[in-house]
Amino acid sequence: MNIRAISRNVGVALLFVAAFMLLSAVVAALDSWDSSFYPLLLSGILTLCCGLFPLVFVSRKHAEINTREGVVIILLSWVLACFAGMIPYALWGGEFTLVNAWFESVSGITTSGATILNDIESLPKGLLFWRSSSHYIGGLGVVLFMVMILPSIGSVRLKMSRMEVSDVTKPGFNYATDEFKKIVLSVYLGLTVITTLLYILAGMNVFDAVNHAMSTVATGGFSTKNASIAAFGSRWIEIIAIVFMILSSMHFGMIYISVTKRNFTLLKHPVTRFYLLSIIISGVAISAYLFFSHTYTNLGDALMDGFFNVASLATSTGFAVCDTSVWPLFCILILVYLSVQCGCSGSTSAGMKVDRVWILFKAIRIQLLRTLHPNAVIQVKYGDNDIVDKELITSVSLFAVLYIFIAFVCSVIYAGLGMDLTDSFTASVAMIGNIGPAFGSVGSVSNYAAVSAVAKLVMTVEMIIGRLGLFSVLAVFLIHRKGA
Repeated sequence: MNIRAISRNVGVALLFVAAFMLLSAVVAALDSWDSSFYPLLLSGILTLCCGLFPLVFVSRKHAEINTREGVVIILLSWVLACFAGMIPYALWGGEFTLVNAWFESVSGITTSGATILNDIESLPKGLLFWRSSSHYIGGLGVVLFMVMILPSIGSVRLKMSRMEVSDVTKPGFNYATDEFKKIVLSVYLGLTVITTLLYILAGMNVFDAVNHAMSTVATGGFSTKNASIAAFGSRWIEIIAIVFMILSSMHFGMIYISVTKRNFTLLKHPVTRFYLLSIIISGVAISAYLFFSHTYTNLGDALMDGFFNVASLATSTGFAVCDTSVWPLFCILILVYLSVQCGCSGSTSAGMKVDRVWILFKAIRIQLLRTLHPNAVIQVKYGDNDIVDKELITSVSLFAVLYIFIAFVCSVIYAGLGMDLTDSFTASVAMIGNIGPAFGSVGSVSNYAAVSAVAKLVMTVEMIIGRLGLFSVLAVFLIHRKGA
């Protein structure tokens, strides 16, 4: 195991975390030196020192890494970023016990958006900014930020980016080229700037607009308000959130190509069409059911709340405008399905990814056709010429089985720790899909404060596994046995 290369690369990841901590301290200073200034400053300095140490004292010799070392770098970067991220919370105090601080940090870095806070608005602005910043760091992944500045491009970038972003990627986004930095940064920053400006025009103040833009584009869900997006009481803000949650959950490479080449590449891709169609059908079905079941008496409100919550869960963001736990079971089950499917690979969205779901449906259709026509040669295609090989279909199938199995096991654990059926099942789906809010007592207008400490720790493990990808995390436990 190349400890030197691992420590240097993890150190770079910690520098990004330190940079946002110090920026949050600046926000605290601008807010009349609020109570979060010193916790953020001390945390930033400590994280900065930890990040600089391997860069200063560890030689660059033998910097090339293999796949196993790449997996370790990814996992260590995320876990250490989460540990660093909990320090400001723990130092500030309040509702943040050590377990709660760890939970809030993991939820932020993994862009889950689940919180233990009963009163978010009691936090000083510096700490609110740090919560949103943790989303922004985790949106593309600590490792993706790190890969952007790695001096040894080539195979290192390719190996690490393949582990951080799903293998089910679309044509036109080549992670092995120098276009990687430009694509990721331009789309990510571009969406953030546009979302911020539109939020301001819709009535948010600058601070709220910046924080919610970071959460929206990172598909995270942390808000500066107790009532989340509902606190603003603006349908225009909700519409902006819907549009940019969906955009941020689409493949960044396809967005980049569509904008730069001024074509409809994004909408022409079958996975994108399947994704948008699932959102439209789900939104119409839920809105219609809410209205005709008399849950809502106003059709406009049913449409807005229906489509907002569909977009929020389908993109793995987790913003809230109402209490979905009181909705009819029909609507809740559709939302649970969307919480499993989530957005596209190559985006900030988490979950199983709609790419895999699309391939599974295609594979099932092909299998049914082969049953009727045993001698027929039928293949799964992305488009007219892009054929999905059998190895990828097998990998997707195994991923889906493992994903559902882990979600089931964790729901059993939560039930054993005292949570009821609705809470344990939907919380497990929300944790592994990095959704955040679930249903029942941990629903969209509630939080995870009342959950036991042990359950919170299990949830943080599930959030990390869900964000990093099952195979990448589990592969770490095979390294020692295989010999590294």
